Amino acid sequence: MKGDKTTFIKDKTFYKQYSKNEFLFLKMLHGSTGLEIGLTTDKKFITMPKGNVISIDTIPKDKRNNAGIKNIIIKNIPFMLEQINLLNNLGIYYSDCMQWLYYNNRLYLIDMDAAFQTTIDYNYNNHDLLINFLNLFNIDTSIITECRYLLALFQTKDIEWTFYNETEKELYNKLNIPDMPKNHIYFSHNQRHIQINTNNIHVYGESGNMVITDTIINPETVKEWELLKVI
Repeated sequence: MKGDKTTFIKDKTFYKQYSKNEFLFLKMLHGSTGLEIGLTTDKKFITMPKGNVISIDTIPKDKRNNAGIKNIIIKNIPFMLEQINLLNNLGIYYSDCMQWLYYNNRLYLIDMDAAFQTTIDYNYNNHDLLINFLNLFNIDTSIITECRYLLALFQTKDIEWTFYNETEKELYNKLNIPDMPKNHIYFSHNQRHIQINTNNIHVYGESGNMVITDTIINPETVKEWELLKVI
């Protein structure tokens, strides 16, 4: 959070001094989440519902192990990942300590005045910022990190010319589908072998089952197999 913008609360609405990029980025992100992002008639302030902000700026270090706060974050991780994946797809890098608005039992990413558009890669990736946020609240991030590691492994073009170890190369050679694009990865805690009608690479990881796919799995199948879309 830059801290150089005028903000105030009136009744049930939060107001923040307008900047073009922040307004556009918020509208692009929350057009799918349902969080109402508006603009005052004089276009001087961005508006959104009043709620509580969860971030390292608002929660002191000695309070971040609070069970209530941690439970709110953990329950919202799937919804938070939806927003992070959308930002990455839009090519918007948040670039700051994440600020999450707790409103109607959901966490919405806000405060995007430091965000900018760029190529999302290993240098600029919102998953890293989410992992940093979760780590600061002492919340386990192994699901995200393991999924990222496996997706990167199977996106490798020539495994023999890498520094992966022999176990990793063996896994790659056993399961890889060479002609299949590796675009998405889903996670499930249950130990069932996940069966879906699309090209996929199924991996039993340390945390649970992971499925790498070329296309997005439809919501009904995601629900049936208790899947979480990580990337």
